Amino acid sequence: MIDFDAMVKNETMGDVILFLVSHRENGIDYPTMDRFFGKHKAAEKYKSYNIKLIHEVKHLEELGRIFSGKTYIYQKGPNWQVPAFVAEKKYGVE
Repeated sequence: MIDFDAMVKNETMGDVILFLVSHRENGIDYPTMDRFFGKHKAAEKYKSYNIKLIHEVKHLEELGRIFSGKTYIYQKGPNWQVPAFVAEKKYGVE
């Protein structure tokens, strides 16, 4: 079982977003990402995690690491890279 609370606490928000977009075959939409971070205690790490999430998503899109079409479902972009914690199989990630 994946320890999402520890993941959010110990990893950068950008790396967690990269994990989330790759974790689901069809990507992940913004409201689901927002709920994920709320559920897994991002507010304990970030004063305003909602605002941070907006900035991180925009930044990752600009870098081409994620993309969304008209549906606003975020998926791996052409420059997507595996986050280090995924490669290391931390938090129960397979």
